[in-house]
Amino acid sequence: MLQNVTQVFEMNHSAGNPLRHGLRSMLNTVYEMEFNNPLYCFTLPGFILMAGGLHMSLNLALASNPGGNFDFESVVWVFLLTLIGIFMSFAGILLHSISGLMRYKKINHVSLRGR
Repeated sequence: MLQNVTQVFEMNHSAGNPLRHGLRSMLNTVYEMEFNNPLYCFTLPGFILMAGGLHMSLNLALASNPGGNFDFESVVWVFLLTLIGIFMSFAGILLHSISGLMRYKKINHVSLRGR
């Protein structure tokens, strides 16, 4: 005796708490960035920021006054861009290595349990 079951969803709003739904979506995005593709989300923008900082430093050095006066705001931007780029690149490489190690350990743990 089979009966047809229908289920109707309203597509205009979420069934749960909007704050909890937003927080869960944000955490899923961060998890995705950290464990599935950290090279694209951290290392690539880090290299771009680092290259931008180095380019600005070369332009600043070439365009400096003969007296040696530097624009302080440009020096701060060069320092911040280069430093943040280096840290982001390093963090992306580390996250990529750690996530690969975690996948390796998970696969080996599952295969050892199956014996």
